[in-house]
Amino acid sequence: MRAIAGMGRRMSGFWKAWGERFLAWYCQIENEIMIPFLLVGILVIGAFGAISYYGGYTMQRDNQRTAARTLFYEANRDLQYLSAYLEEEVLAEKYREFQPGRVRITDRNGNEITRDGDWEKKTVVAVSIGENPFGWKFEYLTDREVFLTDLLEKQNYTVVGAIASLILISQASIFIAHSMTRPIRRMSRTCREIDRNKGSYRSYAFEAVSRRDEIGQLAQTFEGLLKNMDNYTKMEYTSRMSAALAHEIKNPIAGIRSGIQLLKGRAQRDGDRMLCDSMIHEIDRVTTLIMNLFSLSVRRDSPKADVSLARVLGELALIYEREPGNGKAAFEVTVSEGLHAWINENEFRQIAHNLLSNSLKAVAPDGSGRIWILAKEENGRADVCFGDNGRGMTPEELARAMEPFYTRSINGIGLGLAIVKNLTEQNGGTMEMESAPGGGTQVTLRFPLRKEDGHGTGADY
Repeated sequence: MRAIAGMGRRMSGFWKAWGERFLAWYCQIENEIMIPFLLVGILVIGAFGAISYYGGYTMQRDNQRTAARTLFYEANRDLQYLSAYLEEEVLAEKYREFQPGRVRITDRNGNEITRDGDWEKKTVVAVSIGENPFGWKFEYLTDREVFLTDLLEKQNYTVVGAIASLILISQASIFIAHSMTRPIRRMSRTCREIDRNKGSYRSYAFEAVSRRDEIGQLAQTFEGLLKNMDNYTKMEYTSRMSAALAHEIKNPIAGIRSGIQLLKGRAQRDGDRMLCDSMIHEIDRVTTLIMNLFSLSVRRDSPKADVSLARVLGELALIYEREPGNGKAAFEVTVSEGLHAWINENEFRQIAHNLLSNSLKAVAPDGSGRIWILAKEENGRADVCFGDNGRGMTPEELARAMEPFYTRSINGIGLGLAIVKNLTEQNGGTMEMESAPGGGTQVTLRFPLRKEDGHGTGADY
């Protein structure tokens, strides 16, 4: 019993493993396409072959029945004529050799008139009863093997055509399945490589992008996702890092700043006070970095209000004009009278601060720099344009300008424009950038005018 039970378990394990291997083979996309296509072709050819075979069988059977009726008619007419001159026994002797092996004749009593034949292997095709004066029964028989052999010989071309069609359908199904799934398999292979390496996603590309069908559209979507994958990875990393920094550094660094300010008040020498100022400046810079990281990674529901853009932009321009070191650029602010926007004022100030700081870094230091702000109502939205005549950006820099941590500046870390984009979307707005090398940069922000127009992500209405 144990041996039988063990054999049963082994057989069960064998069939289970075989089923898993078959399922893994069938679940490959080319097989999922090829096998149904091949099965449909086989069913069509099988149906066509069955119809052709049945048609040939019916035709051959009808031909034999026609021949049988002709024989029966001639024999009955002959008996009708000879019955007036000859006795039944004489006619029976005459018809004993009538169509040997094909026609069986029996009298009214069931006695066989024709000589004994091998009737067991034969099938009755047609019967004639009572159509002659003696009541003889005529039966037309055919050999089943001979009948089927003749039928198959006549169906030779049909069989050959069916086999050729099956071969063609098999080849066509393999070709179609391989052609349809080749770009998908290559995309899958690239995705597996990405999953293994997890390197720079921008280095990967899909060959199917050149196609104009749905597969090409899918490949283009995947490439777009890959190009932004670095951004997503950086954003996730930034979110975790900023939370840790804000929690671990913010409070201690505030205490350090207070301590340095206290030491500065007690310092006697100018050099010591300058050192304290430098340290405080660096601490403020680190604090700003932490706050930028936090602003970039956290999406909050910020309260919004009807904000006068003329007031806010005028105050910002006045601050930048009077700030020491900003004399290298002329500021121009043009705001349509009474223009308001439904935004969070503090976040808008941070947006403007980041854009104006970038413009100041981009303009020439010889005093020829020009920075302008133009705000007006356009198509039911508040358009705010920040522009400068600085060095501008190349197409590559422009394409990656809003990526976190992407910068060509020695002193920058590449968060300014990423924060601007994040806060703009958080206030229900959109952001567009135009730039050219030597032609300056222009950033256009579009915000909702009123409360009912704001549908941006993160809006608290």
